[in-house]
Amino acid sequence: MMCHSAVLALFTLLLSTPAVGSAGREAVPDAGLPAALRTAVGRDLGLPPLEYLRRADLAQRLGSFAAEQNRQSPGALSGIRLDADGQGVVSVAPGHDDVRIAARQAGFLSADADVAQWDPRADRIDQRLSGLSDAADLGESAGGDGYIAIARPEGAPLVSNQKGSLCSWAFNGVAGDGSSVALTAGHCNLLALADEPNISDQKAYQLLSGRKLGEFLGSFERSVVDGIRDYSIVRLDDAARNSFDNNLVRGPVGAAAIAVTGVGVPVVGAPVCKSGVTTGFTCGVITAVDQPDPLRPPIRFQHTALALPGDSGGALISGTLAMGLVSEGGVSSEPGFSDDKPGVLGTPGSPTLPIDLGRILQQIGPERLEQIAPFIAQLLPLVPQVTMTAQSAADILAENPGLRIRTS
Repeated sequence: MMCHSAVLALFTLLLSTPAVGSAGREAVPDAGLPAALRTAVGRDLGLPPLEYLRRADLAQRLGSFAAEQNRQSPGALSGIRLDADGQGVVSVAPGHDDVRIAARQAGFLSADADVAQWDPRADRIDQRLSGLSDAADLGESAGGDGYIAIARPEGAPLVSNQKGSLCSWAFNGVAGDGSSVALTAGHCNLLALADEPNISDQKAYQLLSGRKLGEFLGSFERSVVDGIRDYSIVRLDDAARNSFDNNLVRGPVGAAAIAVTGVGVPVVGAPVCKSGVTTGFTCGVITAVDQPDPLRPPIRFQHTALALPGDSGGALISGTLAMGLVSEGGVSSEPGFSDDKPGVLGTPGSPTLPIDLGRILQQIGPERLEQIAPFIAQLLPLVPQVTMTAQSAADILAENPGLRIRTS
């Protein structure tokens, strides 16, 4: 969790910063991206939509190249990344000139190579644009939508002061047995966070205006929150599953959505865009990956896409690929990945703050938060210990054979 001083500084900024207008911006091709995502890409990354898609595609080609080389020549690669100019860079260990040559032939730079021209593979980008959706129906539950999780034993009545958490959905999916599920953060299950048994007693409910409870959506079937992994699989109720029968991610509810067409592998330097109920779409780049085994997907990654309380569990995409789940934005005293469990900020009755930050942020609303996100981003560098961490979607699938994220 963010420290009190950092959170209160953000809160003050939220209330004092004027809205940012769009007048005077030069028109650029929208590449088929929904308006809210297009705005976030330009605002947070300073990129036109086609360049965002090109970089997202390049990062995946770079990841595929690295995976193949790791299989053929274990130890040959010491790292891969996209540089600040959006070029693929391969760091090759000494004595592996064949891999260095292969990298250059594939259109990438080796760490000691001169900047070279390379093919943007526009044809593959065009194929991904076919996965975009013009609009999302209000009845659909999509990635980035909010929900409320409450610990409620089976059959027990709801009471007004039950402890719950405001979180966001990431991706809709299908379990190995064919049942409908949805993915979100593990720490949104407060029972799992507290190491209590019967984690399926945690229930997900529709989020209505004013942070009121709506219909019952499903039960938390599996939650992993151990300081390294942080995800939940929610088995959807029969009455709700049709609402989740889609592959969409969106910003504000009812706005145009983007359709997920596959699952990506995190690569340092790749652009990512996050959607959550508090801040809607925000974008950044991947800054670090946690990949202890080069033959398996990264477990988690750090990034610069702004996330605030309520965004937990939300979707991170790169291009039209599912990349990860919002795990935590917090304070770390040391560089690298923390092994501390994430926490939920601003939950009802939370003793961590004198204010219910989650409720305040929800009342401010994602559209205004999207507008003032650049000012929040200017504040965050003043607290260099603040990092954004995400759970890798590819790792979740590797950990749960048969599980898949909806891509149609």
